[in-house]
Order: sequence, then C-alpha cells, then structure tokens
Amino acid sequence: MTPEASRLDRLEALAESTLLIVRENSQQISELRESIGQQGAEFRESIGQQNVALQESIAEVVSMISGLAQQQAETDQRFNNLLEDARTDRKRIDQTLEDMRRDRAINENEHRAFRETFQTLLAEVVRNRGPLAE
Repeated sequence: MTPEASRLDRLEALAESTLLIVRENSQQISELRESIGQQGAEFRESIGQQNVALQESIAEVVSMISGLAQQQAETDQRFNNLLEDARTDRKRIDQTLEDMRRDRAINENEHRAFRETFQTLLAEVVRNRGPLAE
C-alpha cells in the first residue's frame, strides 16, 4: 500500500469516526431536547398545580378574614347596642335619683312644717290648758 493510500484510509476512518460521533451527538441532542421538553411540560404542570393550590389557599384565607371581619362588625354592633342601653339605663337611674332627692327634700320640708305646726299646736294646748287647770 502506498503512503497516499494509507493516508486516505486513515482519513476515511477518521471521517467515519467523526460521522459516527456526529450521529451519536445528534441522537443525544434529540433525546435531550425531548427530555427537556417533557421536563418543561412537567414543570409547567407542577407550577400550574401549585398555582391552583396557592389560589385556593389565598381564597380560603380571604374567606376567613372576611368571616372574622363580619364577626367583628357584629360584635361591634352588639357592643354599641349594649353601650347605648347602658347609657339609657344610666340616664334613667340619674333621673330616678334626682326625683328621689327632690321627693326627699319635699318630704323633709313637709315634715319640718308638720313639726313646727305640731309644736305650735302643743304650745297652744299648754297655754290653753293652763287657765283650765286653775
């Protein structure tokens, strides 16, 4: 074999080896592309599921907060009603106390007038009795 023929054989072997490597690389790239596509689809599906779960959790929290806000509003209303009732009761009690104080003052004045009248009457009886006893 001539040196040129030997060189040509080596070049052909090298070309075949390179072509085989290119085909293997192409196959691996194709498999990787398919794997990446599948993983991307799985990732998008996983993200979608997580997004749905997150939205459901957010909706649940919003619902809980809304319920608590409603309960707080109802509690505030009940408290305000009780406070208004207490204020009304306080006014009624204050008015009753004022009426009682006024009635007591009237009774004390009437009692003082009665005592004075009675004492005057007793003094007259004693004065009138004096000449009768003689």
